[in-house]
Amino acid sequence: MSHFIFFILITGLLGFGWLTRHESYLSPETGPGYYFGIIGGSMMLLLSLYSFRKKFRFMRNWGAIKYWFSSHMLMGVLGPVFILFHSNFSFGSTNSTMALMAMLIVAGSGLVGRYFYKKIHYGLYGRHASLTELKDMVKLNKGQIGKNLKLRSQSVQKLSRFEKLSLHNTGLILSILRLPVVTLLSHWVYFSVARELNLLLKRYRAKQAMDGEIYRKSRKVARQQLKAYVSSVNQLSGFTAYVKLFSIWHHLHLPLFIVLIFTGVVHVVVVHIY
Repeated sequence: MSHFIFFILITGLLGFGWLTRHESYLSPETGPGYYFGIIGGSMMLLLSLYSFRKKFRFMRNWGAIKYWFSSHMLMGVLGPVFILFHSNFSFGSTNSTMALMAMLIVAGSGLVGRYFYKKIHYGLYGRHASLTELKDMVKLNKGQIGKNLKLRSQSVQKLSRFEKLSLHNTGLILSILRLPVVTLLSHWVYFSVARELNLLLKRYRAKQAMDGEIYRKSRKVARQQLKAYVSSVNQLSGFTAYVKLFSIWHHLHLPLFIVLIFTGVVHVVVVHIY
């Protein structure tokens, strides 16, 4: 919820800045606009501390890595916001335009990396998931369904086909193309099998004169087990692809960040000399 509120605030702030960009409230050369540039540029430089914290041994005891990552993400958002207000949401000279474009590309790259990161970790600040853990989770959830629910062969076949298609080994390109297909298929499988679960429970309720409260709890548990199974298959299906995508992104993000630092330094030097 806090992330959503933060997103709304940042979006509103950027919207206000964009709509008032022609009002000349800020100037990049003097006043608050100038200091916004210093603050934003400093934040972009400080982003590298997260990488240093992970790589350099003498920094490994400098606080929990999740707090460094949280600070890295925060500055990765606020830094570009300050710089956009510094530039008054417009391009200037050649060197300032290059610095601004490099910053926007790095900021966009960071958002993409954040998305990949969440797909292969337990939560935004959680530990890295493993392929073995996800496979065990699929087996566990599938076992719960088989243990507690007696589905018809048609629904069992649906689940089996869904699992086989979702977990079939393919190359990176096919795995990426398969992601939206598996997501849509998981929704269809869930609602299709959930409909049968409802019918089975209604018949059982009629035969056993099941209490209404027990019936509702049983239906809720059955749906939770089915949802857990479908979600675990869906997660496992995209895990390998997202691991590869995150690795590719990581190798591209570093040179982009170096370009950002270079263009930023050139911009500062040129501005203060000329």
